[in-house]
This record gives sequence, structure tokens and C-alpha cells, in this order.
Amino acid sequence: MVIVDGRGQRVIQRRTSRWLVAGRGCAAVGWVLWVALQVIAKDPFPPNVSVSQYGIGDFGWVFTVWAVALAAAPLLLLRGDPVPGPARWLLRIGFAGAAVMAVVRTDEGGGAMSWHAWVHMVGAVVALVFLPLGILVALRFADRRTRRIAGVLGVAAAVVGALVLVSATGVDTAGLGAAASWALWQGTLVVIDMLLVTVYAVTAGRSTARIPAAAGGDWLA
Repeated sequence: MVIVDGRGQRVIQRRTSRWLVAGRGCAAVGWVLWVALQVIAKDPFPPNVSVSQYGIGDFGWVFTVWAVALAAAPLLLLRGDPVPGPARWLLRIGFAGAAVMAVVRTDEGGGAMSWHAWVHMVGAVVALVFLPLGILVALRFADRRTRRIAGVLGVAAAVVGALVLVSATGVDTAGLGAAASWALWQGTLVVIDMLLVTVYAVTAGRSTARIPAAAGGDWLA
């Protein structure tokens, strides 16, 4: 239901829908499979080489399901709790990157990169950049507390992302060696992204968002 308050702002009364339930389910599955990946690989966080190594071997399908479920969660949440702006396109691009990362495997051991390892890496970078960005844009209309939490996670993602890039050049940024530093920061960035998905899953559809009337349009139909 959409009403307009005395200040000319649309106040959208949220309600739970099957899309929100599906999105929250995907977010929960993401966390369960994240733990399962580490148990199966016998390589608890932080991974020895990279998160992508969890996709190598007979149980690589678990990595595939994890990546797709995690990327699908914010899209489903947005479908159940739509907001104006570019969030939908950002999340779709992020989902496409995650799908590529999920299907195309990297090289075992993290050595010289083959063509498919490069494709995998590009997909992973796209997913790690566009998914959190899309969530942050979607949460612009959340309550103040949620926006603050998301903002802190967004800043943390930017800082850790920078450390990932620096480590990729061969610099030891964590005192563990360049390779181990890369694995640590990459894994940390994944966890931050998962936390952002969780914040979105918990708050989507549960608060009243105030959206300027000028931002309205066909998205409300």
C-alpha cells in the first residue's frame, strides 16, 4: 500500500511476500553452504589460496550453489521490496558475474592462470563489486540504523577491496606473505558481502521507507 504524508512523501507500507521469503531463504542457504565448503575442503577460513579453490574437486557443485544462492538473494529481496534507482541493474550485473564465477572454474593451486581461470576471476571481481554496490543503493531508503550499518560495511568492503588489489600485485599486506594475504583479504571481502546480504534480508519489507514523491513512477505499479 502506498500513501502520501503531509510533506509530499510516499510512505510505503511493507508486507512480507513470497519474494522476500525466497530471498531470505537464499541468504540463509548461503551461510550454511559457506560453512559446508570449508568443512568439505578441510580448509577453514581464511582459505590457504583463495575462496575459488572451494570450487575445485568432486564437491565443486556446492561452491556453484553457494555463489548462485548468495547472488540471487538480493535480487529476490528487491523484487519483493522494490525501490527506485539503479539497484536492480547493479544487482543483475553482480548476479551475472557470480554466475560466471560459479560455473567457470579457476586453476587448482593458484599458479599460472589459464583462460578459464581469468574468466572466473573477472566474474568474481564483477560480483564482489556490483552486488554490495547494488545492496547499498537499495538500502538508501531503509531506516537510519540500517543505513548506518550498511555504510560501515560498505566502507569496510572498500578498504578490504583495496587490500585485495594491493596483495594481488605481490605486496605482503597482512604479514603472512603475498599469497596468504590475498587469500585472507579476498575471503574477508566475501564475508563482508555476505553480511551486507544478511542486513538486507533482515530489513527488507520490515520497515517503512520514506521515498520522495518525485522519485515515483512505473516502479510503483
